[in-house]
Amino acid sequence: MIKLSRPWAESAPSGAAHSLQIRRGQRRSRPNLAARNQADSSQQPRRKTSGPTLLIQRQEMAAFFRLFDDDLIQDFMWMDCCCKLTDKYLLAMTFVYFRRARFSITEHSRMNFFLALYLANTMEEDEEETKYEIFPWALGKSWRKHFPRFLKQRDQLWARIEYRAAVSRRCCEEVMAIVPSHFIWQRERAEHHSGAQRLYQNREEILIPRGPSASPEPCFLCAKTSARPMPRPSSTGARSSSVPLKATAHKAQASHRPSKMPKAQH
Repeated sequence: MIKLSRPWAESAPSGAAHSLQIRRGQRRSRPNLAARNQADSSQQPRRKTSGPTLLIQRQEMAAFFRLFDDDLIQDFMWMDCCCKLTDKYLLAMTFVYFRRARFSITEHSRMNFFLALYLANTMEEDEEETKYEIFPWALGKSWRKHFPRFLKQRDQLWARIEYRAAVSRRCCEEVMAIVPSHFIWQRERAEHHSGAQRLYQNREEILIPRGPSASPEPCFLCAKTSARPMPRPSSTGARSSSVPLKATAHKAQASHRPSKMPKAQH
């Protein structure tokens, strides 16, 4: 590196050279800054725009976890031994719907949980009959009269989230990574219950939905792999809202399709 003893700017230029620089400076046109900026921006690679960010507050996650202290929801998840209705990804989608709908803490209710879970099953699951099991749990004994209103409320929730019902797997995993030790994120579905596998049974044997009064149906696929369901929590409130369907089996036989996939044996 060369160091100058005296800066060149301190020496005054001669008169001829100084006048020449002024004349050349008058002829020289100023550069177009807008055109230069436009050319530079066109040469630079465009940055990928990231998708919408989901901001999750701590009290929202805590309010969602409190739903699983409900005895009825606990019994409902115990009945779903194969995790065909309430596996960890469907539950994560349910929470995403709560967040997209901007539910307040008071709106974290049992009914909104079943509505969001029904919408998640509609979006992701191939079997149509399995999600009908939500009706007796959400609506009680008179679910046959009230399930049209339940479907209207589902459409209202769909409109409230601006019809953005598709949730990516990455989004579900990021939601589960917030509190990975919670027991609802441990509900793994067996591999033989995934995909579009269908086992058609006799229409007279199985009626869908079976309701809270029916015990989990034996699942021969899970019995072969020695899969064990989650232990049933002790509850008292769920028994009062059970729906006995044996008395109305003959009436409902003509209006229900057969079950395609059996459930796990507890």
